[in-house]
Amino acid sequence: MKYNLLSNYKLFLASLGLRPNTINTYYNRMAKLLEGDFLTNDSFKIDISSLISKLSHIHYKNQFSQSKNALLYFCKCYQISITNKQLKDIERLQKQTRKKYRKATKAEYPKIKRTINHLKNKKLKVSFLTMIETGLRVSELSQIKIEDCHIYDEEMRFSFIGKGGKKAFSTINKKDNLPLYVCLKDIILYYRDKGQFNKKLFYSSQYLQQKAKLYGFSCLDLRRISAKLEYQKSKSKNQVRNKLRHAKIKTTDIYLDSSVKME
Repeated sequence: MKYNLLSNYKLFLASLGLRPNTINTYYNRMAKLLEGDFLTNDSFKIDISSLISKLSHIHYKNQFSQSKNALLYFCKCYQISITNKQLKDIERLQKQTRKKYRKATKAEYPKIKRTINHLKNKKLKVSFLTMIETGLRVSELSQIKIEDCHIYDEEMRFSFIGKGGKKAFSTINKKDNLPLYVCLKDIILYYRDKGQFNKKLFYSSQYLQQKAKLYGFSCLDLRRISAKLEYQKSKSKNQVRNKLRHAKIKTTDIYLDSSVKME
C-alpha cells in the first residue's frame, strides 16, 4: 500500500512540473516520514499528527524544509485536510531548526585542472571545461541543446534560460580556447548532420554534480574558478560580473574572494 501511495505521489509531483531532482527529494523525504507507519487501503486514514511529530526530530533547516514541503504536497495529492493549528505547529518546529554548516574545503585549481584533463569520458571532460570557460551554472549548462548552439568564425554562442527565467547567452571565443572551441564545434556539427537538434550537448546537472563530488570538487568551484580566471585576464570586476551575469557587484566580490587556490 505504501509503495502505491508513494508511486502515485511521485506522478503527482511530476504533473506539477517540478524538476526531477526536486521530485526525487520530496519522494525520499515522504518515504522517510512514512517509515514504520501501518497504512490501510484508505489514504485518508493517515495520521497527520504522527507525521508532524516526526518532523520534530529533524534538526536542520534544509532537511526540515524539504520534509515539510514533501508533506504538504502529499496532503494536496490525496486531498488530506490539514488544520491551521497543525500548520502553525509545523511553523513553530521549523523556527527551532538550525542551519547545518559543512566544513569548507579549499578548492585547488591546478589539481582540479589535472583531474579534468585526465578524464577518459570526453563528454564529461568537455562539460567541466565549458563550465570553467563560460562560468555557466550547472543548471544552465545542462539544458543546452544542439539547436541552442550558434557557431561563427571566431566564436560560438549558447542560448539558455538563466536565473530568473530570462533567456541568456554565453560565448566561447576561438582565440581564448581553441582546443575547446574545435572540440565543441565537431560535436555540434556531428549531431546536426544526424538531424538531432533536440539532443542535449552536455550531461544533466545531477550527473555533473555527482561526478564532480566524486573527483573532489563541486560545480560551483568551477564557476568560482571561471570568475578568477576572467579577473586575471581583464582586471575588471565589471567584466567578471557581466560574464557570470551577477545582479549585484557584491556577489562578484564574494566569488573573487572565495577560497579557491589558483596556483
